[in-house]
Amino acid sequence: MAVSHRFRQIHLDFHTGPECRDVGSQFDPDVFVETLRAGHVDTINIFAKCHHGYSYYPTQVGTIHPHLNFDLLGRQIEALHKANIRCPIYVSVKWDDLAGIQHTEWVCVNKQGQMVMRPPASGQWGWTTMDVSSGYGDYFLAQIEEIADRYGTEVDGYWLDICFPVPNYSPWGQAQMRKAGVNIEDDLSVYRYAREQDLAFFKRVTDLIRRKTPHATYYFNGTTTADMAEVLPYVTHFEVESLPTSGGTWGYLHYPIMGRQARTYGKEMIGMTGRFHKSWADFGGLKTQDQLDYECGTILAGGGRICVGDQLHPTGVLDPAVYRMIGKSFERVEKLEPWLIGAQPTAEVAILALGKPVDAAVGVGAHSADVEGAAQMLLECAIQFDIVDHTADLSRYGAVILPDTAVLTEAWQEKLEAYLALGGRLIASGTAALDPATGEFQLAAIPVQYAGKAPTVPCYIRPDDHLATGSELATDYDYVFYQQAYQVRPLRGAACYGELKRALFNRTWEYFTSHQHAPVGESLHSPLVVQNEQVLYFAAPLFSAYRAHDYWAYRALAHNALKAFLPPALLLPGGPGWVEYTLHTQSQPARQIVHVVAYHPRRSLQSIPHVDQSWPVSGLWFKVRRAQAPTRVYLAPDGQELPFELQDGYVKVSLPPAGAHTVVVIE
Repeated sequence: MAVSHRFRQIHLDFHTGPECRDVGSQFDPDVFVETLRAGHVDTINIFAKCHHGYSYYPTQVGTIHPHLNFDLLGRQIEALHKANIRCPIYVSVKWDDLAGIQHTEWVCVNKQGQMVMRPPASGQWGWTTMDVSSGYGDYFLAQIEEIADRYGTEVDGYWLDICFPVPNYSPWGQAQMRKAGVNIEDDLSVYRYAREQDLAFFKRVTDLIRRKTPHATYYFNGTTTADMAEVLPYVTHFEVESLPTSGGTWGYLHYPIMGRQARTYGKEMIGMTGRFHKSWADFGGLKTQDQLDYECGTILAGGGRICVGDQLHPTGVLDPAVYRMIGKSFERVEKLEPWLIGAQPTAEVAILALGKPVDAAVGVGAHSADVEGAAQMLLECAIQFDIVDHTADLSRYGAVILPDTAVLTEAWQEKLEAYLALGGRLIASGTAALDPATGEFQLAAIPVQYAGKAPTVPCYIRPDDHLATGSELATDYDYVFYQQAYQVRPLRGAACYGELKRALFNRTWEYFTSHQHAPVGESLHSPLVVQNEQVLYFAAPLFSAYRAHDYWAYRALAHNALKAFLPPALLLPGGPGWVEYTLHTQSQPARQIVHVVAYHPRRSLQSIPHVDQSWPVSGLWFKVRRAQAPTRVYLAPDGQELPFELQDGYVKVSLPPAGAHTVVVIE
């Protein structure tokens, strides 16, 4: 099922507790639709069943909300379709408080023997989590079948929420695991079993959907994680739920990272933010225009269509102020659509999605620290990249980055050797591709021999002219490296740059000085960077260290080494790292499109940055590699012509003052 080219979507939450009275009592289909039209909305997710477990249509399978006395879902579908607004149907999957009350035997139990639910006698956040391999799975399938039978061809799609693995240690769950031969003392095996149960459930649901409503789209939310390739058979598209102001759950780098993997599978991708000041159900919380414009620009630049989260008041009335604000952003997006439809993000480097993901909230995608650090670094340096897994065709990329700690399987070893044999380039650091059993690198092309760990943590990096060129790095200064680095011996013919030095001593209870670590000591006579024609190796794992410490020196060291090693860049930026440049291409008509997104956070005593004020930035420029001169360069959507000049195989474009999101077209 192909996803339509619609870019302006709303996710309309409607988790409505039993204490809420007069549910839907003020719903007016004409006012509802006119409010959405004012918001330039072309798609909206509407609710069939929420986390509380209540349905919003006359159901014979579940339970209609006790204070709803008509078919709210049906009336919404009818009104929206008359207005040519698409409306996928939301159904909560694993969170269902009501089903948990009615069938406690279906509820997941954690390893500590506690039901996975909201803390009792408390108003704290939390939901009852159901096991889809229990009888609850049949109950849920019956709800989907009922919706399909009731609304038939009027079903545009299904938005199936809360679909991440949750191990179940209930007596029933333990019995199922023992029957399957799972060692319940092995957390990884238990998690894998839960994942396999989910995949089997996804197949049951998609088989039903394809049989009953073959025209409909479907997506299981909570599956856009590092292992998202496993759900490819069970989704028509990918969505990246990513409310950046929601505490430590997502943040402003989550979508740019996860989206660069989700977009690589040949399926359309949607990036979701929210209109809220904080997170879901933040009634009264509202972003500024600048903030939403920035977030929409980030989503488009990453290759996604836009979805903005909202929540409907229990009475069924949309907030006009919300849709005035959304409408200003969506009106601009609508005007940009000729330069969005069919546009493909470019990538010259692939970051391999190997390694153990960092800790993240359940259902929120994350990668290993080195993958995320590499992604942040490449974004800031305007190096165009994807994040890929085992399904990728590596020959599409001029170079691949191997995560700092990855140990290669035989399949990955063969794949990378084949890629190098075709002339590809590899960037590795630390113990990437180091066999822990033999202490030897698994790829013969890596131009070093492993000699062991640097004797102190931290150690120090002394740049040379090659690594310092054009940056603030000093060649007579030793930069601290806060993490474990490694000593290596370069192989014959390899070029070496920079050197590692030890600290005077490791800080212990017995040996210490001053407030932090000891100062620099003697040289280890071991290089920082070693390269041959095809492999660039960092003896200090700069990518994971950049994520952990955000030290500009690591970015400068890596960027200079990468510039000298990589083929000529697709795009060269002129501006600070908080201005992101992404390059897209369209074939009909043939043109290049550059998205320029400027991140403007304020100083704050809060842990969450807010980009609620933007101001035009002057002096920005970029260069795009081209074989021939363009016929014209202009801003979209207004068509303002921009001056350009040719320089050594690049077209250089100087920008007028640029706000949160600027789109430049090169034809």
